[in-house]
Amino acid sequence: MAILSLELHHHSVAADTEEIMNVEPSTILALAKNALSASKQALALAEDLKLDLDDSLSNSLGSANSSTLPVEEEEAPTVRSTRRLERQSKRRRMPSKFMISDTYSLRKTNVRKKVSGSYDPNDPLRLFLRGPETTQLLTAKEESELIVKVQDLMRLEKLKSNLQSQFGREPTLVEWAEAIGLSCSALQAELHNGNRSREKLVYANFRMVFHVAKQYQGRGMNLQDLLQEGSMGLIKSVEKFKPQVGCLFATYSYWWIRQTITKSIVQHSRTIRLPENAYSLLGKVVKAKRSYIQEGNHCPSKEELATRAGITVQKLDKLLFTTRTPLSMQQPVWTDQDTTFQEVTPDTGIEIPDVSVAKQLMRQHVRNLLCVLSPKERKIIKLRFGIEESKENSLSEIGNIFGLSKERVRQLESRALYKLKQCLVKQGLGAYADLLV
Repeated sequence: MAILSLELHHHSVAADTEEIMNVEPSTILALAKNALSASKQALALAEDLKLDLDDSLSNSLGSANSSTLPVEEEEAPTVRSTRRLERQSKRRRMPSKFMISDTYSLRKTNVRKKVSGSYDPNDPLRLFLRGPETTQLLTAKEESELIVKVQDLMRLEKLKSNLQSQFGREPTLVEWAEAIGLSCSALQAELHNGNRSREKLVYANFRMVFHVAKQYQGRGMNLQDLLQEGSMGLIKSVEKFKPQVGCLFATYSYWWIRQTITKSIVQHSRTIRLPENAYSLLGKVVKAKRSYIQEGNHCPSKEELATRAGITVQKLDKLLFTTRTPLSMQQPVWTDQDTTFQEVTPDTGIEIPDVSVAKQLMRQHVRNLLCVLSPKERKIIKLRFGIEESKENSLSEIGNIFGLSKERVRQLESRALYKLKQCLVKQGLGAYADLLV
């Protein structure tokens, strides 16, 4: 009996172990959290119970002592303790406190996940825009000083280009310094100061490039390419700016940045490049549609768009037809699958098997039908219509082959076609009428 009970005990332990192993990890985690909260509640209740016992003991001792005191002390005012009320309110608020802390921690983790998913701390563009080179703004005095140094650099480079055209080669540093009237060390210092001033001026106005580039997003070029083209326009504006004109550098560079960005969009945004007038008309149409949407008309007709854009409906249709964006055959059809347009688009140059077999049968039937003609007529028909050959011959060419006149060849051709028409219904060639293009 002892052995049997021991075996039953082992079986029950193994079954319990299997049941524990089959429990999912999420269930185990939830049970652990519930156990932790229950243990915290039990600890708080135990502390409250201990405090209640201490209070009752102190009250009993106080009553015993009060009985031994003189009568005149019983009339002294008593002060009630608020600790019991505080403990009761704390006991009532305890479950909600744990619940609030759990929900707050869950909300905090969700916010942290969302922020980590949308923000990349290692993004080089974000790091560059937040760097000290781009965040530090220039005063009017600093900007004027940098522009003067950049103009000195431009004069030095212009003199170098003149020397290069004069000598037919790139001048040396000594020749360059002698033409200017400076020493080599002074020339190198001037070049260094000029390059540093140009670089500092470009970095200080790069945020304006970012501001202009954001306005042209979604037009066929990504933000990095737009920033690159805008930076080239900013560098060109730094080199061509003249403060004697009386224009601010920000106003002058803004025009250059916008011009280079729009020009790059015209040249590189589409696979098939469109002329600039088409882009200007398309901009008017987009502006008209945006104005209708702001007024509440989310689906304006073509007549309304053409009227507000100042063009005819036919011109609008032609513009929309020419500005269609081509799709890549390697582009996925659905975002959640790898099926491309190339896999689902039929090839019109390849015939389906049914049509190919039907055409082969038709050709064989036509060759058999030519047997009703005489050998000369059969040869003329084959040469005339290119049967079994890739070239169709004229009447004069066929006449030269047979030594006949062009009129005689035409007569033989007409007689052969008449014979074939007589046999057309008998041979059942009408079934191939759908295959004739």
